[in-house]
Amino acid sequence: MNVKRKGSLFYFGERILLGTAGIVTEPHSHYAVSILVSLTDSFHLYTKSNSVIESQGIIIPPNYYHRLAAENSEMLIIQLDPKSIEYKRIVMEDSPKSIDEDTRLKIQNLAEPLFSDSLTCELARNIYNQILSSLGSETIPKKYDHRIEMVIQKIKEKIPNPVTLTELSEISGISTDRFMHLFKENMGIPLRQYLLWQRLHIAAKLLQGGENLTTASHAAGFSDQAHLSRTFKKMFGVKPSLFLGSQSLSKVCFCED
Repeated sequence: MNVKRKGSLFYFGERILLGTAGIVTEPHSHYAVSILVSLTDSFHLYTKSNSVIESQGIIIPPNYYHRLAAENSEMLIIQLDPKSIEYKRIVMEDSPKSIDEDTRLKIQNLAEPLFSDSLTCELARNIYNQILSSLGSETIPKKYDHRIEMVIQKIKEKIPNPVTLTELSEISGISTDRFMHLFKENMGIPLRQYLLWQRLHIAAKLLQGGENLTTASHAAGFSDQAHLSRTFKKMFGVKPSLFLGSQSLSKVCFCED
């Protein structure tokens, strides 16, 4: 089939909800758990051992090396923190897990609005929660240490300007080593990765607003266009233009928790 509908991308903290058509990635692995469901044709996963998994719904564990070939599919993709309670309630395996047909059909119906222009952050979050619920999980509101809350506020105030570890540990009132441990314990990802995420937010908004990749890269605090592309590719397995170009998605929203 010829896939024509544009999808949308919503980012909630460490969670991503994406509807996209015709996606093919390069071989990669990343920190996040991935939930993949096709609304149309089957897709293929190519593993590190060169085996091929054909599926219409699958959960990929963190740091699992793979390549996704879904050039003929409209895809729902969810990414979430592997240390979250949400994930622990879904699956605790080291290899991909297929989603049963009944659950997949429910998720396909829930994901349809991602291929329209009607979604807001609130509606998208409801879809995310309903999909997790269909998989036997739920979104658990997370309470952060008050010191980390102060640090996050400072980061959002200063980004894209430089933010140092020393500065943030002083705000928290603890040593740099203890701060880095506390940050990862609360946020689920290291400080450096969180800062890269924040810079990606800025670049994404600029790209969606019509800026070119070079301008967006520098404005977001990346050294150059190649640095932004490498960062995005490492996290998603694709070039930023695939998700953030005006021809690929109808909407990209970075929603506050």
